Amino acid sequence: MRLTSSPSSAAPLVTRSAPPSPQELSATMPFGRYSVQAQVGIGGMGTVYRGTQLSLGRPVAIKVLRVTDGYDFAFEDRFRREARAMATLNHPNIVAIYDYGHIGTDFLFFVMEFVDGTDLGEIMRTGRMTRELALQLLPQICAGLEYAHSKGIVHRDIKPANIMLTRQGEVKITDFGLAKDVMRAPSMVTETHMVMGTPEYAAPEQFNAHRDVDHRADIYAFGVLMYQMLTGALPRGSWQPPSTLLHGLDPRLDAVIIRALMTDREHRYQSMGDMRRVIESALAPVAHTPSRPLPVAKASAGRILLLEDDLMVRDLMRRALEKASFEVVETGDGKETLRLYQEAMQQHRPYDLAILDLTIPDGMCGRETMLYLRRLDPQILAIVSSGYRDDAVMKDCAAYGFAAALPKPYQVEGLLHVVNGALAVGRRRMA
Repeated sequence: MRLTSSPSSAAPLVTRSAPPSPQELSATMPFGRYSVQAQVGIGGMGTVYRGTQLSLGRPVAIKVLRVTDGYDFAFEDRFRREARAMATLNHPNIVAIYDYGHIGTDFLFFVMEFVDGTDLGEIMRTGRMTRELALQLLPQICAGLEYAHSKGIVHRDIKPANIMLTRQGEVKITDFGLAKDVMRAPSMVTETHMVMGTPEYAAPEQFNAHRDVDHRADIYAFGVLMYQMLTGALPRGSWQPPSTLLHGLDPRLDAVIIRALMTDREHRYQSMGDMRRVIESALAPVAHTPSRPLPVAKASAGRILLLEDDLMVRDLMRRALEKASFEVVETGDGKETLRLYQEAMQQHRPYDLAILDLTIPDGMCGRETMLYLRRLDPQILAIVSSGYRDDAVMKDCAAYGFAAALPKPYQVEGLLHVVNGALAVGRRRMA
């Protein structure tokens, strides 16, 4: 519905350089439906005011944008899309929208649920984000996004400033200004080929103006947010797993973040529901966890040589294997792997198993490394590991001398299952 204000009741708005004052906005809102008390926020996506819906006497937030402010970014279209997208969503963890329209020809507005609280960005800036609070809020954020995705809505700009927290501890996701109804429009790129989102939280595909973006971009952004909420830092460079920084944190949450931040979206969680269930499982008390126990290797499990160039993945694998009583020697290069394996043979302390990453961009890859290892030890027992499940080596690992294939991403249980299975193959060979 297009709303207009009566010329006789409209007060002149302030100059182009400043948003209207609360008094001016009250005078220009359509049909006298709202009174505006104060400006509560201003940013690149508009100005927000606290007001009252007069007919119901309830507090509301009113967001106002000048039509011409975002001309180069099709701002008016995005504003309408935000209003319509949010209007379809009815969930306790998503800010509700009540009304939207025009104020004359210069301004757009929408009226939404007033959240009595603050955003996560402010909570983190003031040092109030604790581990306990983060773990309490993460499932709520998941639930809100899971619901939006079920309605075909992708947020595309998940970040601390867009996650509100009420005084009662309830999460409210807001600012769907970059949202897209993926059921109606296949492309997520603007007509001017601008890729929308906040760079620190944007998925890799959001930087590609010619690639469609779907709900898995929100999963990536949530992974960044999750890491930041737990550690207070962004996952940049060779970032450390949260459990190494927070004593007692369940390492399963490390795996959740790693999978969410996979560059290839096919390797991320494919739904927020899947991600939420893993998080909730990690948070549940052990006595109430209905999962089966992880397979644990015997104390004499054996020695493993691990080739993996991704420091984060390598660290997680090493810790999981060591917890299962394996002795692990790790390396990030194929040539180093050959040296270590040969030295172990010369010292009469051979490795029981080698795990080789198939793809090493800056060194000898797992396939080539395996060729040389088989020359050193024709009886070598090895597993190939890769996220490229359609690679010929992964599809027919035995043809390349491997005892098993370990697809990425994987959980600890899956890793131990493949490792123990390969060792069982080795034992049968020796029998």
